[in-house]
Amino acid sequence: MLKHLMIEEMVALVAPWVENAQRRRLFLSIPEIAGLHDKVVEVHAAVLAVRPSKTSASARMTSLNEELARVDERHDHLAKAVSYGIDAHREHCLAEDPPDTGRAAICDQVESRLFPSGLAIIKASPTAESGNTARIARLLDEEPSIAEFLKTIPAPGKRTLLHTAQRWIASGQEISAIEHQRDELAAKEKTAPVVSATILAARNQWLRVVSAVLSNLEISNAPADAVETIRGPVLKGSDRAGRRYASSGTSVAGVAEPRQPAMAGAGGGAGTSVFEG
Repeated sequence: MLKHLMIEEMVALVAPWVENAQRRRLFLSIPEIAGLHDKVVEVHAAVLAVRPSKTSASARMTSLNEELARVDERHDHLAKAVSYGIDAHREHCLAEDPPDTGRAAICDQVESRLFPSGLAIIKASPTAESGNTARIARLLDEEPSIAEFLKTIPAPGKRTLLHTAQRWIASGQEISAIEHQRDELAAKEKTAPVVSATILAARNQWLRVVSAVLSNLEISNAPADAVETIRGPVLKGSDRAGRRYASSGTSVAGVAEPRQPAMAGAGGGAGTSVFEG
């Protein structure tokens, strides 16, 4: 029976009447039900609005998560490149003959300013990482001597460690931007809890309209294959729901049995739904 269908089943069974162009044209080509299509669209939207929210991430959210993971990994490698680059330069200074202890001490000072907690930052949250790189950017602006020092340490590609630090800062800015996009998307995708009264109203509205469609198809003069294409999946779904109810002994609480639509011209004329006119 229709009343034993779950919300997700209601959505799936009527969706072709609304969303599939070919099925929609067929529906509208049958005079006895064409006038009900606007109501079908309305009740389909109603059950869509109250169906259980999906727990899986959307395709866009999945894409953002993957992008964040890539940028976060690059951030971590760049942070280590800066730290290890300073460490390596210190060791080169101490390996001089005589050791350049003064420059080695500057390495220690710069590293303590850039990495006050060592490399623990690469294990922090993306928000903390982006906040830290913003701190680094301010530090280089406020203490240009640090930037000048990093510029004297060579890096691959005929660049300097300052360029590596700037890439590190840029990765933090990317992380911040992606986090912002994720927050905005999460807010859009989040659905407010639906109260049971709203669900019940949507179900009963759907049941009345779909029952009217099925009843009008009973008296339709449309080709049998057209009628079956429209109503067949709904009847099969209804039968499955009825068997499920019979075997489980459970029902959808509080759902009223839909009223049979009033018909005009039952003596052989075209059926008219209560929703017409």
